[in-house]
Amino acid sequence: MITGASKGIGKATAFAFAAAGAKVVLAARTPETLEQVAVTLKEGGAEALAVPTDVTDVDAVKQLIQRTLEVYQHVDILINNAGIGHFGPIVDFEPDDWDAVLNSNLKAVYLCAKYALPSMLERGSGQIINVLSVAAKIAFQASSAYCAAKAGALALTKVLASEVRQQNIRVTAVLPGSVHTPFWDDVPEHPDFEQMLTPEHVADTIVSICQQPPGMVTEEIAVMPPLGIL
Repeated sequence: MITGASKGIGKATAFAFAAAGAKVVLAARTPETLEQVAVTLKEGGAEALAVPTDVTDVDAVKQLIQRTLEVYQHVDILINNAGIGHFGPIVDFEPDDWDAVLNSNLKAVYLCAKYALPSMLERGSGQIINVLSVAAKIAFQASSAYCAAKAGALALTKVLASEVRQQNIRVTAVLPGSVHTPFWDDVPEHPDFEQMLTPEHVADTIVSICQQPPGMVTEEIAVMPPLGIL
């Protein structure tokens, strides 16, 4: 199950898991774009289920899990990838934008983990990967809500890992540096796209984490462009 699967890292991750033989459940807010990803995957021989979902809405997340269980009976892997960004100095930052960033990047991680976990706990296995950002650890100007949300999500990831490790559920935080995705479309000033990671870099990292042997867990990993912070 991959949230934010209609574009960027989420879309690349869907294709990477499909190439590895997984059945993929795609979640995102935009039905048309999401369905097109599912169609392309199916044309390539993969099994894919598109479930349009606002992951900040508790009822929508419940419906996502219910639909997944109806089709596949369980959830093996959850990739919390959905997220948005609004940027600007704190003095100019609107409360509605603050709430939107926190809801998308923090609350949604909690909701999806909460409602996917019962299936994993019942089976005594599972993997949750939260795709965060180096902004969880580094303060960037004009990014107060984004940095706060990612830092909170990193703390949430660590708490979750401590709560479920005894039940054989692995929890990982993936912290990418700059990635060339549509995330930057509304950011007028940004680093050189040519120097950034590609979505496929992050997707391949996520799949490799899930393919690690049962006797180990990667709890946190930073994935950076060769030049570091751009």
